[in-house]
Amino acid sequence: MKPPHSHRVRICTHPVFKDFVEAQGVEFFSIGGDPEALMAYMVKNPGLIPSRESFKGGDVGKRRREMVEIMNGAWRSCIEAGDGMGERVTAANVQCAEDLFIADIIIANPPSMAHIHCAEKLSLPLHMVFTMPWSPTKAFPHPLAAMSYGDADARVANYLSFMMTELLTWQGLGDLINKFRTQTLHLDPVSPMWGYQLLSRLQVPYSYLWSESLLPKPSDWPSHLNITGFSFLPLAHSHTPPPDLVEFLENGPIPIYVGFGSIVVDDPRALTQLIFQAIKIAGVRAIVSKGWGGVGVGGDVPDGVYLIGNCPHDWLFQRVSVVVHHGGAGTTAAGIAAGRPTVIIPFFGDQPFWSQMVARAGAGPTSVPFKELTAEILADSITFALQPEVQEVAQEMAGHIAEENGAVQAAMDITDRLEVDKLRCDICPERLATWLHRKTGAHLSGFTTSCLVDQGLIQPSDLKLLRHKHWYVDEGAEEPITGVIAAASGFLAVVGTATSDYLQRLKNPTPSRPSTRRLRSKRHFTPTEEHPAHEGILRPFIGPAALTPMEMENIAIKLATKSLRNADPAIAASNIAPSIRNRHKASWRAHEEGKNGRAYYVTRATGRYACDLAKAGAKAPVALIYNVANGFHNAPSHGFAGIEVRRRDEITGLGSGLKTAGKEFTLGIWEAFSGLVTKPYNDTKQRGARGLGKGMLRGGLGFISNLGSAIFGLPGYTLKGIEKELAKHHLTKLKTEVLLIRLRQGINDWREAPVEERQEAVRRWNALVSK
Repeated sequence: MKPPHSHRVRICTHPVFKDFVEAQGVEFFSIGGDPEALMAYMVKNPGLIPSRESFKGGDVGKRRREMVEIMNGAWRSCIEAGDGMGERVTAANVQCAEDLFIADIIIANPPSMAHIHCAEKLSLPLHMVFTMPWSPTKAFPHPLAAMSYGDADARVANYLSFMMTELLTWQGLGDLINKFRTQTLHLDPVSPMWGYQLLSRLQVPYSYLWSESLLPKPSDWPSHLNITGFSFLPLAHSHTPPPDLVEFLENGPIPIYVGFGSIVVDDPRALTQLIFQAIKIAGVRAIVSKGWGGVGVGGDVPDGVYLIGNCPHDWLFQRVSVVVHHGGAGTTAAGIAAGRPTVIIPFFGDQPFWSQMVARAGAGPTSVPFKELTAEILADSITFALQPEVQEVAQEMAGHIAEENGAVQAAMDITDRLEVDKLRCDICPERLATWLHRKTGAHLSGFTTSCLVDQGLIQPSDLKLLRHKHWYVDEGAEEPITGVIAAASGFLAVVGTATSDYLQRLKNPTPSRPSTRRLRSKRHFTPTEEHPAHEGILRPFIGPAALTPMEMENIAIKLATKSLRNADPAIAASNIAPSIRNRHKASWRAHEEGKNGRAYYVTRATGRYACDLAKAGAKAPVALIYNVANGFHNAPSHGFAGIEVRRRDEITGLGSGLKTAGKEFTLGIWEAFSGLVTKPYNDTKQRGARGLGKGMLRGGLGFISNLGSAIFGLPGYTLKGIEKELAKHHLTKLKTEVLLIRLRQGINDWREAPVEERQEAVRRWNALVSK
């Protein structure tokens, strides 16, 4: 908890940043991945399409496996206690309820990939925050797109560059994303044919962290896209420089700074010699950062050059005249904020984009890519940056940035879009609502539900988890042909994934079991009799005889399976007999660990592969009819008519599937035939005789699309409902985990609250239901 908002914030990133994050007093969770290896890969493959050498060398496969680790780590970070540095930690294995974690909002950057899928699964608000533009615009191209426009219209090409970049990303990672959705989150797969548009189509809000003095907000960006300013972590006040650095700064002209940060190159010695030679040609002193690439390490350092390790940019850049770097968004921001002319040597990614923006603003020279760099070119760039007019532009931009407060503005932007009033508990508005009371529709916090259950005013079976934000991900194909292609490609992708998984299992020398560990609390925790005279229903949760997390898990399982019949926790927590399926799995695992374990393991893997293929075959016709129905339904808005179509209801099970099928059939038939009359009439009324032809065309095409939607929707939506209903039986484990976390957090809040606060919650509830 950190002021002024006192939210619990968890930063989920690579393990190499653990110490840095925790040093700022913020909770850390590892999502895996090696940023140094990724940087080395990006230097070799600066574009979106990997080189042939990277395919042959296995680099692409390594990056894909790393992406799987990152997506799974991102999901774990949403629901798991601990720091993510070891095996999974389930809620039942967490000693202290205060250590439990479940996200209430997700703030992510686009390349993390898991964001919208985790938000959809947990029904949470999602807010994107990033340092480079990721939203389509005609004003400039996507920072990662290296496009040759030729004779094409630049504004149109700029816009398309964003679509193409997302499409290429999905083509490379779509199978991994859908495997993550189906196997980890138990969500439906999303076709890459429209999955790449999810963030823009769902209008997910963005906060972009750069100054409009460097890059103004494009005029074609809608209101859910904001630029909040550069965000800095001030470290200068706590930095103590080494004495030899202070001596170097004091004994000579103001030096320049040269550093390439996290960039890893194949030949750091050659890069070092190039830098030293350029410094000599330019006739300047320099502070050179060693960085991840090891620049200057192991060689002779010429006079007038100081090699530096980690040093806060906000301290160092105030003491140099020019900054030379790779063009990372953070380093670019720090240099401009310090009022220093910037020389960017781009390697890959968004670095060429930022170098163009700096040069366009006049705060630095036109950049030269690293592969074309020579000592003479670098020396000329340094000399250009030292010119008074360039220094003046940089100082002017620094003045604008000094008037901004990007961190505060970003926090305000996120808060303003949250619709906080809709997140509040109806009884205790200072608390977050996490439960929905079925009978009254009231939004209740975990504390409130615990108070009411304790007094017997509501039953646990009356509650269900509250969905704060519904993400309507599956609008489906834009037209029928796309639906057919998506169904076919989806089937092939599922078969390919199942085959790949099967072959991977056969390679395993021994059966691997997902393991979990018990998390011991860092807090001093001993059960105490806080309320020895308490006689409410929740009495088993206080005192030294309190129910264990394992016993509470049984309550969560019964809630998840809707089999909770008794509100008394002592009875509800009684052990649950293992299902036939679980007993069968336990028997097979025992055999696999026995004498002929390998044979049993291969047999089970083969059986699982056969089941995966059978399920894919059974789902294929459902997907075909369902996608074609969606294609007919959506065609008028994406194709000929330019009409905003009615949003189809969400299908969550058999009941909603039948309801949607009946509704779409009835409305589809009505709109098909009525459109033959209404569209020509309305167009003629608006445009006279000229509108008659267009109206007849729209009516005829609308007849085809609506009739197709009705005909294919009746079986398609019904079958989809059946598929969803059958899938519900596989969601118990995941739902139980979320329920257990919410239960334990709510009961912990109730246990720690004063008796007067509990009584006030009960009084307010009675006042609410008596209205």
